[in-house]
Amino acid sequence: MRTLRLAAGMARAGAEVAVLCPWHPRQPRRALLEDRLTLRTHRLATNALPAFLPRTVASPLALLSLQPRGGLGTRRLLRSFASFDIVQLEFCAQSPWLETLDGSARTVYSAHNVERDFFTADAARYRLRRWSLRRVEQLERLAVRRSDLVVTCSEHDAARLAALYGRPARTVVVPNGFDGSLLGLDRAALRKDARGALGFAPHERVLLFLGGNAWHNCEALDFLARELLPSLDADTRLLVVGRSGRHLKRNGDGRVLAVGFVEDLRPHLAAADVALNPVSYGSGSSVKLADYVAAGVPVITTPAGARGFGRLPGVRIVPREAFALALRNPPPDAAAHRSALGALTWDALGRTLLCEYERLA
Repeated sequence: MRTLRLAAGMARAGAEVAVLCPWHPRQPRRALLEDRLTLRTHRLATNALPAFLPRTVASPLALLSLQPRGGLGTRRLLRSFASFDIVQLEFCAQSPWLETLDGSARTVYSAHNVERDFFTADAARYRLRRWSLRRVEQLERLAVRRSDLVVTCSEHDAARLAALYGRPARTVVVPNGFDGSLLGLDRAALRKDARGALGFAPHERVLLFLGGNAWHNCEALDFLARELLPSLDADTRLLVVGRSGRHLKRNGDGRVLAVGFVEDLRPHLAAADVALNPVSYGSGSSVKLADYVAAGVPVITTPAGARGFGRLPGVRIVPREAFALALRNPPPDAAAHRSALGALTWDALGRTLLCEYERLA
């Protein structure tokens, strides 16, 4: 989400942007996503490792980094960067490429997380945890030290990377944001139809959780279904949007509706009474929190879920063991205060990042 939305924001601000990603059978090899934004794909051998090995073997970043730098496929891929002014790496798994580039382009490491810390929180799940941790640290150190600019999601992440690996040449903080169209979302107008389509009765209270299939989202969802929902009255329902729903251990006796990935979040944001972010660990900043706030949905989040953001309207920050109590008196709808959030749209953030790149180049 962050990669594509910032790329689109820079393209709309006037840059020519190419997003390079592993090829998938349902993708074209190359496509124009919108004006000045092109999708390119590559077929490096290690792309398949995280998909075909059991999820608990090793860190996906460590596996993806095993592509030989001197291989024909890698050399051909890196030659295609020759005409670019900026080469931005989205993952530290790609940092060995920095030693192979010819030096004509400025290089940027876009740190979605402090990957060393993010992996450590989940390390017990992996069989090759020691190797994975050493490899992730090596990759992240190389990315931070060899890049001309490091982009982080928060001031905390910038400070943490500097403490672990030394101060980068340059750093800029660009937080996660949201689609600007959410600022105009009229939840009240969509609410009745959205709830009816999803099967919610008018008297039911709907709690919303957005989350992909990362470990921290799956663990947070398990808490909601196993601990929180049974402690609430029977008219409370949980709406789960995103791939985390596949890993749900309990369905809350039919009180949980997991819809999986959706193209359009607006009906689900309109149907919700309160949005929840009960993650207990993580790094970077939370995209789901930005979406909740932009839509004006009242939010209850843990401190870990609020990381990377300052004070936001309609957000209450409590430990997750206090979620049930907080739901007795949730924060008010913050729709009237959304006009102050314009700096957090992906387009605005893309313009900010492009200004940094123009100075860098």
